[in-house]
Amino acid sequence: MPPTRRLNRLTITRLRKYSDWLLIVTTNFMWATQAPVIKAIGDSLGPVAIAFIPMILSTLMFLPVLWFENRRQGRGFRWRWSDLRHFLLAGLLGLFFLQFTYTLGAQRTLAANAGIITLTIPVFVALAASILLREKLNWVRLASFFLALAGVLLTSLSDLSNANLLNGRYLAGNLIFLAACAGCGFFNAYCKFLVDRQYSELEILVYTSVIGSMASVPLFVWMEPFSLHAFLSSGPSAVWGVLELSFIVYGCSMLLFFYVLKRMDVTQAILGNYLLPFFIALLAVGFLKESITPTMVLGGAIIITSTLILTVFEDDLLGWAKDLSG
Repeated sequence: MPPTRRLNRLTITRLRKYSDWLLIVTTNFMWATQAPVIKAIGDSLGPVAIAFIPMILSTLMFLPVLWFENRRQGRGFRWRWSDLRHFLLAGLLGLFFLQFTYTLGAQRTLAANAGIITLTIPVFVALAASILLREKLNWVRLASFFLALAGVLLTSLSDLSNANLLNGRYLAGNLIFLAACAGCGFFNAYCKFLVDRQYSELEILVYTSVIGSMASVPLFVWMEPFSLHAFLSSGPSAVWGVLELSFIVYGCSMLLFFYVLKRMDVTQAILGNYLLPFFIALLAVGFLKESITPTMVLGGAIIITSTLILTVFEDDLLGWAKDLSG
């Protein structure tokens, strides 16, 4: 291959990695908007409504888009058992389970406890990915995880000081919330499995959301009866908040995440989750008039650096280490 062509190819690859890194950062910023929105609408809607109405609306939004895309490509919906069983697993054991246990756990523990327990999500993702996808941890990934963990601890000092993980009063809530984090780890790893089986981002989003939405119906019948009139009467902030969760958090952010998974391991992509406390703090400054400290800014910078190292420079660092050892 001519040197110029090879250089252009390397440049394109590097630019694509930077683009994927920016998408990971953007995706996690979208996910972070969930916290202030839920806080804003929490007094207007019940926990089941907050957890599942956005999922149902997101399904209704993106199902016609998938139908149009399938029609454009001359293919139908994949409802054969060989396809459906994968989405049943992802939709029930992943999406529905994590949303339901997240809601129950958040009700029964402190917000500070939940913030600390959330740090286990990348660990659960790495475990699930090693089992389902045979992904392996190398020294760059381990170093990036420890670097990101140091950064997130700096951004979460208030959570650390306010946490009370050992109090028996919150034990059930802590364990339920930990189960939600495990469900999140399984869901993310299984979605990478679906990406590797050549399902499109829209198919993964819509089919898992359909399963999760159907599973949530009994909750609206027996646990928290739903009234459309009551929902529409809950005020514009609640309605707009649910729409934001539906389109941004449950829709666009997931499509971007699945798109990135086409080119990187889920263990790499999920490290960006450690940006959530930093982004939530930034959003709190803008919308809730809270303050941000220099320590939080430093922690955010460390986390962003760790995601950049893992997303863009992993191969370079592994190659450099191999040359030194060789």
